[in-house]
Amino acid sequence: MNQALAILWAQFRALRNMYPRSGKLGMILSLLLTVAWYALWVVGAVAVAYVIEETKDLHILERFLTPALLLAMLYWQVIPIFMVTAGASLDMRRLLVYPVPHGQLFHLEVMLRMSTAVEMLVLLLGAEVGILLNPTLPSRYALALLPFVVTNIYLSVGIRDQITRWLAWRRFREAMVIFIVLVAGLPQVLLRTGISDEYRKYFSFGQFPIWPWTATGRLFVGDWTPVNWAVMIAWMLAAYLFGRWQFERGLRFDQEAARSHGSEAAASSGFYDRLLSLPSRLIADPIATLVEKELRSLMRSPKFRVVFLMGFSFGLLIWLPMAFGRRGGGMISEYFLPITAAYSVMLLSEVTMWNILGFDRSAAQLYWLAPVKSSTVIVAKNIVTAIAVTAEFCIISIVCLLFRLPMNPLLVLEAYIVCMVFQLFLMSIGNISSLLYPRPIDPNESWKRASATRFQAMLLLVYPVLAGPLVFAFYAQTKWESPWAFFGVIAFLAVAASLGYAYSLERAEEIASERKEKILTSLAQGGAPVAS
Repeated sequence: MNQALAILWAQFRALRNMYPRSGKLGMILSLLLTVAWYALWVVGAVAVAYVIEETKDLHILERFLTPALLLAMLYWQVIPIFMVTAGASLDMRRLLVYPVPHGQLFHLEVMLRMSTAVEMLVLLLGAEVGILLNPTLPSRYALALLPFVVTNIYLSVGIRDQITRWLAWRRFREAMVIFIVLVAGLPQVLLRTGISDEYRKYFSFGQFPIWPWTATGRLFVGDWTPVNWAVMIAWMLAAYLFGRWQFERGLRFDQEAARSHGSEAAASSGFYDRLLSLPSRLIADPIATLVEKELRSLMRSPKFRVVFLMGFSFGLLIWLPMAFGRRGGGMISEYFLPITAAYSVMLLSEVTMWNILGFDRSAAQLYWLAPVKSSTVIVAKNIVTAIAVTAEFCIISIVCLLFRLPMNPLLVLEAYIVCMVFQLFLMSIGNISSLLYPRPIDPNESWKRASATRFQAMLLLVYPVLAGPLVFAFYAQTKWESPWAFFGVIAFLAVAASLGYAYSLERAEEIASERKEKILTSLAQGGAPVAS
């Protein structure tokens, strides 16, 4: 028990370290939020106990329990994915050097899995209390939840260890982040569009008797047939074998070897090299070399790849229900392409405009050592940003074309011009903000967001202020029923954006010379490829 308590305490400390250290006030606030979070689950458990206690019709109780247990099982198995991705889960391989018997490590892992789904345990405890208080149901029916709990615990062990190994591959790590983000956006799609009767039949598989939530719901209401018990025993045994198998594989897994193998495979792609060396054939040095370097750096950065993928995946998922849902229509559906493309530009600005030296970190000192002007470096980074925005726009246009969304050649041209002008405005501000508020960003961290600054809070005002004139261009086109009205407004905005961009380069050159030491000191605060 001493070993188990020590490991559980280490898991608690890992969870605690996820929260920012901001003094006593911050700790008190975090504690209050934690208490409020679990208090909500306790209230939910009380509500579940009350519903089960007052329900007299067993058929209604079963219909209520089956989908509820399905949701509980999904939550139970999804939580380990979040824990591993956020880096808040202990690695059992590091305990092999301690005098802990090998056979006990699996049981310790099981105890840790129980600690990561406390919310579901609280709700199931409420269900147990409800059945004990219901006078029409025998108390022994409460035992029906025990196989369900055991199955989920062992299954979460196996899923956690499997996900841990998969996350060693960078491509999977990024795909997992995209998957989690898309799943988080699905409820909005379902709420706005609903599920038509034509597709509802495909969701009836959840009522099959072979599923653990269905068998548990039947056992809970007294259907203690051998078939239901056999289903749950089979699930418990399968979950145990799966969890033990994945746990043993995880102990023998070499994470660093897997990562290095993936990196070598990516670096050996001939097409990849030819594609990234294309700027050297079209642009003169030194900008060509800087552009190629920036392209290679961004393509190897999981954080950039995740944001780039979110531009045409999460962006479409967010705006499609608003434009074509049950309450959609109007301006959003008519100008769906420019709205989605502008949203993708906003997403890319986080990693390509507002903090252009963040990925370089202390390696940015090379820009002051090399015989190249700071404005030349900034122009090269801006060219790469334009390439990324253009690629994003092309993908979004292809997706809209495949799904036959409202678009025509004129709208495509207008949307692209709007994106370029919007990007020019953002780069004009970002070129200066990157030198006034530099901060290091880990390019390999695809999950955590960079620390917030006062300037990022100001962006809540910057985006609508810059987007307003662009929206007016489409309004002018609609008002005067002529595309020339749109191009007239856009031409004026393009000139203004160009003047602002030219000023930003001059001002950035001055700031880079005046704040050189402060910039390098700020960028060297995090880990860096070159020692400061």
